[in-house]
Amino acid sequence: MGGLQYVGFIIPILLLMVWLEYYVSKKKKVDAYTFSDTMVNMCCGLLERLTDFFVVFMLYFILDFFEQFAFWTIPNTALTFLMVLMVSDFAAYWHHRLSHEINFMWAAHIVHHQSEELNLTTVFRVSSFAIFNRMLFWWWIPLLGFSSEIVIASTVFIGLFQFVTHSRLVGKLGFLEKIFVTPSHHRVHHARNPEYIDQNYGHVFIIWDKMLGTFVPETEEPEFGIVKGFESSNPYFAYFSYWLDLFKRAGKMNNLKDKVLVFIKPPDWTGEGEEFDLPEFQTDESGKRLKYKNQVPFRLQLYIFINVMIIFAAFILLLLKGESDLTSLQVGTLVAFIVYSVLSMGFLLEQKNIAVAIELIRLPFILIALPLIFYYLPYGMIVIGIGTVVHLVFVVWLLRLRNYFKSDKNVNPTVARS
Repeated sequence: MGGLQYVGFIIPILLLMVWLEYYVSKKKKVDAYTFSDTMVNMCCGLLERLTDFFVVFMLYFILDFFEQFAFWTIPNTALTFLMVLMVSDFAAYWHHRLSHEINFMWAAHIVHHQSEELNLTTVFRVSSFAIFNRMLFWWWIPLLGFSSEIVIASTVFIGLFQFVTHSRLVGKLGFLEKIFVTPSHHRVHHARNPEYIDQNYGHVFIIWDKMLGTFVPETEEPEFGIVKGFESSNPYFAYFSYWLDLFKRAGKMNNLKDKVLVFIKPPDWTGEGEEFDLPEFQTDESGKRLKYKNQVPFRLQLYIFINVMIIFAAFILLLLKGESDLTSLQVGTLVAFIVYSVLSMGFLLEQKNIAVAIELIRLPFILIALPLIFYYLPYGMIVIGIGTVVHLVFVVWLLRLRNYFKSDKNVNPTVARS
């Protein structure tokens, strides 16, 4: 069984943990989840993992290639894993830190910070561009003598460890706070409070921040999100909005040097005569920033949630079967379904009038995709039959929801402020 297949089994466990945190947050009356934000997080994660499905072989190839030039060979043991974990985590620290200090890297990383909530789904909110940035920081580790397999294992561990640090429900953890990155430490990193900005970059070990002067303890309630604000529920706009901003800023520069510097300087750098765009957030009468909450009617929430779960199921099928059991046509059909479905979910979340048309294109595509994907798979005809019935239900359901959608020229009346 390949590594990607193991990820296919891990995803349902992670989704179960999300449900448990949501349940506990409701019991404790902690407002940690909003529907729209959660769906955007999950859709962004689908796009990032889908990209990783195709490029993960590049990381394997790069690590294997440089392993043959290692200065010596270190056998794989438990102690070796701890050693390579610390090396990988130190590299991850610098990737993370520079992702806040270099604009083209921030364009990839900002997606993870756009949310004004913090919960387990926030870890899914990662840009596909970040995958390529991370490779630049890990390629050299096999030169130290570590096998490519144990390096990959350490990166997987780092990724899973980050999952549990994105939570508002866990308080401070005593002596563990001195060694590891805890939810308290990582809440600081996601905060936009002036005293918290650009601090606590560690992934597993907090010692790097303490050694390099980027550690700040949590002393007051964090306010999450980016300073400028981000008011959209479209996963694709989340991915590309800052890139568009960078190219727009570069276009305003009068010389080539400044056009290049826009991409490699820190996010707060301005060229001669340049001014930043106005903040995107709204304020109340006293000037206090209001949180963006896109209120989605319950019946539309249910429609989107079921479809997002179906998209996840399609992605899990791609992971479990894609390495050996699916043809290129089946893989391409699954990928097209996932990519287009995420686009449609974004328009549905924002209740754009065009969303109905986009979704009415997607639904017939399901009828075409079902036989292409499942005809030769076990129980394929049963899945095709059930899928056809579900598709017809979705068509009727969507048409009954059409009154929720508005003209794109109007302000969304369902956006609430808190």
